[in-house]
Amino acid sequence: MRNHSLLLWVLLVVDGVFGAAKVKSVLVMVSDSLTLNTNDTETQGADELEWRIQGDKTFIAQIDKEHTTISVPGNEEAPFRGRLKLDEKTGSLTITNIKSTDSRVYELKIKSRADIIYNTFSVTVHEKVKSISVMEGDSVTLHTGVTEIQRNDRIKWMFGDKDTPVADFNGPVDGRNIHLNSQTGDLTITNIQTHQSGVYKVELSTSIMNLHRELHIAVDKVESISLMEGYSVTLHTDVEVQRNDQIQWKFGDQGISIANLNGPVDANWRNIHLNRQTGNLTIRNIRSDQSGVYKVEVNTSIVSLHREFSVVVVPGLSLAAVAGIVVAVVLPMAAAAVAGVVYHRHKISKLESRRDANAGEGTGSDVLLKDKPENNSSS
Repeated sequence: MRNHSLLLWVLLVVDGVFGAAKVKSVLVMVSDSLTLNTNDTETQGADELEWRIQGDKTFIAQIDKEHTTISVPGNEEAPFRGRLKLDEKTGSLTITNIKSTDSRVYELKIKSRADIIYNTFSVTVHEKVKSISVMEGDSVTLHTGVTEIQRNDRIKWMFGDKDTPVADFNGPVDGRNIHLNSQTGDLTITNIQTHQSGVYKVELSTSIMNLHRELHIAVDKVESISLMEGYSVTLHTDVEVQRNDQIQWKFGDQGISIANLNGPVDANWRNIHLNRQTGNLTIRNIRSDQSGVYKVEVNTSIVSLHREFSVVVVPGLSLAAVAGIVVAVVLPMAAAAVAGVVYHRHKISKLESRRDANAGEGTGSDVLLKDKPENNSSS
């Protein structure tokens, strides 16, 4: 009984003092700048704050208020080497120029005389999207990675070298085709135009983190695709598929689904191939009934894209028709060649007969090789 009471007491202590806090998930991209924020009510009165990677015994940053010291040993070696900043007032930790190796679980230990509190941040880093290639008229959404904006959160989208504001929770949106999602802070540009090519920057501040991100968008002119029946064509998404990305291809005004990363290709479209690495759609030996509008929907952690392709298939000649043309052209040519040979042989035979007749008369003349007469004039 005493053992059971002791076990219960230990469990209460673990749950009350050392209990695992809710893990705060953060999604970032390579080259982002990320700040993991602390809670003021938890850090007030704290004697010591320590940041470490979960599972490691040594800390990467520390504030010791009792001895009034601040140290960031994580800056002295890999993987962070010079990329950590510790706010001496709040204890927030900033990681600049995020790398893929920074995908880790970070723990903040807040120690006071009364208790010890742990904050846990799970940071997931996605590969950097160097440039988002879209076509004029596409609809593109730039994601922040936040699932739900909370009260007092701040977000600001800017464009170009001059950081021109285009969207802000505290002000109007600049641009008729720009929409700011009030729940996530995502920026959507519908019917994008070529003059909207450039660098988009977002500054996001929440109770959990501060995020600085840059995304480059390149807008190209859209062109209609025309090809002959029987040829092949590839429709490009201009993305590199990552885990959990979604891509769906649709055809026609009714939006018939023909290919999906998460499912098989439509059996009625046996001549199409979906590239699982890029999401590109290839149509081989295309038919005239496959003329129309092709739509693709791409959803990644960084960007969502809606694109349309107008494909015009020019009816071609069937194999039977091609064979008929070949026969119609080749046979007359062959007949003409045979007639020429026959005529030539007939002509030679006739000349040979005349030569033999002349030889019998003793003229000594050669019809085929007749010598030029000699000049008999007297000297």
